[in-house]
Amino acid sequence: MANNIIFMKPEKFYHIYNRACGFEKLFLSDSNFRFFLDSFTENLKGYVSLYAYCLMPNHFHFLVKTKNLCETEDQGKIYSRRFSNYFNSYAKSFNKFNKRKGSLFSQNFKKKEIDTMEYLRSVTLYIHQNPVKHGYVNKIDEWKYSSYKEIISGKSIYCQGNSEMIGWFRSLDILK
Repeated sequence: MANNIIFMKPEKFYHIYNRACGFEKLFLSDSNFRFFLDSFTENLKGYVSLYAYCLMPNHFHFLVKTKNLCETEDQGKIYSRRFSNYFNSYAKSFNKFNKRKGSLFSQNFKKKEIDTMEYLRSVTLYIHQNPVKHGYVNKIDEWKYSSYKEIISGKSIYCQGNSEMIGWFRSLDILK
């Protein structure tokens, strides 16, 4: 059987996303949301820069840019392994705390390389508009588990590219 895995490349933007199995939830409390983001920083900060995120009860979206790790190693496998370890670690912690067993995430995480500025803007808007699309809030600034307020305020908590991201848009109004 052929190996159809497409590995991530250094210094590229990616939309990373996944969802819970079936009708389960990935996050049951504020502490779950915070732990997921804190774990992201702990597990991936040397490997990717986080530009945008949105955590929904049953799925999540990240916009990341991979870092150039070194010239000789197979970087694509390293990124995939780091993300896999991060998701597995969260699932184990979640299962232990909630006294549950089995898979938390639906299959492997998904990733889409972003190769144009238009696509980058589109993904950024899509990520931040997700809570409105799914009916959790009426306006994107009402959802507290996304990077929207962090980017607009210019206060970096989890995201590294706030000022760069704002430069992608002619006006901040487009982010609304």
